[in-house]
Amino acid sequence: MKKFYLFFFIILAGCTTVTVFSDNENCISTREFEVFQALNDGGALARECTLLDGCSYQNQLVYLDWQPNIDYYDDMIVKVPSNKCAIRDGVYKYTNKQDTLKTVPVIKFEYKDTPKSEKDILERLEDKHNRMYAACLYDSKASGKEDSKFCSCYAEQFMKYFLEINSQENAEYSSDTLNKMIKKECGNLPKFLTSN
Repeated sequence: MKKFYLFFFIILAGCTTVTVFSDNENCISTREFEVFQALNDGGALARECTLLDGCSYQNQLVYLDWQPNIDYYDDMIVKVPSNKCAIRDGVYKYTNKQDTLKTVPVIKFEYKDTPKSEKDILERLEDKHNRMYAACLYDSKASGKEDSKFCSCYAEQFMKYFLEINSQENAEYSSDTLNKMIKKECGNLPKFLTSN
């Protein structure tokens, strides 16, 4: 199951990259979440907090995606950064204590507006690079073999590929193409990136 979560995370990591350069039409209005249960994969089950109901137990249950430099804990209030918004991006499946399969939306924090200056673009690119490095490092630690050298190369290649596809019209993300670039420049992909 752990391998599934790592694979699931890596697949989701590439799905919303376009929001670095454009307005994010997928923003939802929720600005706060209350962690219901922190999970071993770095994410958390949480409830949406609304202006009307606060963090009511009856509000939508969601999966908060792993965020660099945030260690979720039970009952933690997580605020969306002011320059970002919460988006729903895919679903997360888990089995509850009653052994019932549940499916909830995955919540990620992405930039909400088109960058206003070159400085904004550079900050967003640096943020994306740092997130990819941190995600790789987190997963390599979870797999039992921390590899900061590989993760640095991985983040560099990811950014190179990211910039390439964003500079071309109608270019689509391809995990196969990205993996080939990473393998060529960084060496064989570690098991946590290839297992499913």
